Amino acid sequence: MVYKNKIIRDRMTYKYNYENATEKRQAFQETGYMNIPKEDGQIKHPEHLSQHEHLQVLQREALKGNYQTVKEMINELPEHQRKDMTEMIKRTVESMGRTYE
Repeated sequence: MVYKNKIIRDRMTYKYNYENATEKRQAFQETGYMNIPKEDGQIKHPEHLSQHEHLQVLQREALKGNYQTVKEMINELPEHQRKDMTEMIKRTVESMGRTYE
């Protein structure tokens, strides 16, 4: 960032690394509270967990070579996800040196 012909570097420095348990405890002792939001993604969006599990099963079946099962599972998905999922599965299979049929 340039301010009045001087270059100012945008660097945010933090007092504590909250990924470090010792520093997290120290911050809590000094401030008396935690600034880290609770993980509520699975509570608010349970469909993401089921989609993730569906993707894992799709990849497993594709890597086994069960392409008919993969196609059936892709057809169970909403229309707007089918093309992207097919491409993801093709790339997964190709990354293992095989071709998706």
